[in-house]
Amino acid sequence: MQNDEDPLAKFGLDAIDLRWTMKDIAGKRWQMLNQAHVPKLIDLGLVEMQDDRPALTIAGQDTVWDG
Repeated sequence: MQNDEDPLAKFGLDAIDLRWTMKDIAGKRWQMLNQAHVPKLIDLGLVEMQDDRPALTIAGQDTVWDG
């Protein structure tokens, strides 16, 4: 994935923290989840709520594993 395709690229070093939050979501590590990141990831279309838990969207999966 190139920088112009990476929705987290504009966040600079904060993208690392956002990406780790996405990996925590993928790993269902709810107790470690940075709750402050979830709304931002939802706004970017990378995360959605399912059964009151955050879950990666297809775009989120592509971003977290390819970025």
